[in-house]
Amino acid sequence: MANKIIRLSQSSLDSKFLQGNLSKLDIDDKHVVVISSPANILESIITSINIISESATDVELVLEAIRSEINKLTNKLSVKESDILVENIGKLETLLKGINYTGSFSPALYDQVVSYTDKITAVVFSQHLTNSGFSNEIVYPEDLGLIVSEEYSNANVLINESTDNISWDNFSHLNIVPGSYGISTRGKVVRLGKQAADYTAAALAAILNTTELQLWDINTPFRTADENIISNADYITELSYTEASELAYFASCSSIHPRIVDPLLDTSIPIKIFELTSEGKELNTIIVSEDKISPEVVKSVAHSDDIAVLKLNGPGVGFKSGILAQVTSVLHNNNINIRSVITAQTSINIIIGKEHAEEAKSLISLLELGALSTIELEDAVSLIAIIGHGMQQNHGISSLLFSALSNINTNVLLSGSGASDLVSYVIVKDVDRDKSIREIHKVFFNK
Repeated sequence: MANKIIRLSQSSLDSKFLQGNLSKLDIDDKHVVVISSPANILESIITSINIISESATDVELVLEAIRSEINKLTNKLSVKESDILVENIGKLETLLKGINYTGSFSPALYDQVVSYTDKITAVVFSQHLTNSGFSNEIVYPEDLGLIVSEEYSNANVLINESTDNISWDNFSHLNIVPGSYGISTRGKVVRLGKQAADYTAAALAAILNTTELQLWDINTPFRTADENIISNADYITELSYTEASELAYFASCSSIHPRIVDPLLDTSIPIKIFELTSEGKELNTIIVSEDKISPEVVKSVAHSDDIAVLKLNGPGVGFKSGILAQVTSVLHNNNINIRSVITAQTSINIIIGKEHAEEAKSLISLLELGALSTIELEDAVSLIAIIGHGMQQNHGISSLLFSALSNINTNVLLSGSGASDLVSYVIVKDVDRDKSIREIHKVFFNK
């Protein structure tokens, strides 16, 4: 038996090669296809919740905008309105009208509303497959017994509890699972995060003990660099769990969820990433549990523009006790994540997401930090990272990185290595990003 867990990307829902590949699935096996909603439907509903909570808002106008986005999907997949689709849209609209009437919503209600993005998409996709001759069933997480922690919008799948409920007996030949939410032990709908169907698919692979997890047509495959900057960047044929997790935080290098490997850590189940073609499916990347150093060490040159650097300057700020603790506490209390911290005796440099930079600066400026003289914010920057196991065992890697930047006279604002064996990074001005990536890529990949 070769039962499979398959994660379909948003773009593959209407891929011209999808049906050809589905027709090749062995009819004697069972297949679980995990999907998520298109971004336009998700964003439409998330936006509507905030708008509609203001009682003065014309609720019908907002609902019409949501219906329009759903219609785009039904038209794309050539699906007519069905009773089950009407029923799900009706339940969504009832919840939104309730929020409009009360003018407020709880985290639990928020997750319940947003879960309908995946539910509605599953109904439309299931009907599309049925119309195309593929018999299938929708299996909802609440019916399946996918148990998650009650951490709204950021839950964890509880593997042991879910394993008690889920087996291959729950499934028929072809099954569609809406993938971004689960159910708490109290029966509450709780989301796993934005577009977290990758994570759900991995959890199901672990629970059902599959031989592999397949990802079909992910939006941004793993490459040696962003192909928008390096047009001839190669696919990365093999990655470890940890390398893939690191790269997943860089949208330029991959569109998979950063937590996809979490449920698999104790299983050694490989993740195989396929590109759908007219001939079938072509394996681009395999992600395995084993950490091993490749001869070239560096697997990819990744980058992120979504960062800013807060510089807390003053004589002895790195020496005076308590300063960093106060700063990290106030940022934590306001849900601002710190990406990294680099300290010196006269400056503490904090790397955070760009969207929170101004708020973080304001919060820190309100603290009574005696040794602090100035706070500088640098947000016109980019972080460039080289990723691959073996950084600490191959001391020439850092030298090559800085030599590459020296070759093109790029000034390094900050750098970091040593915290992990698989990444070294530099921060440069955003105007220097592309030329820096090209030179670094040339040094490590001869392209």
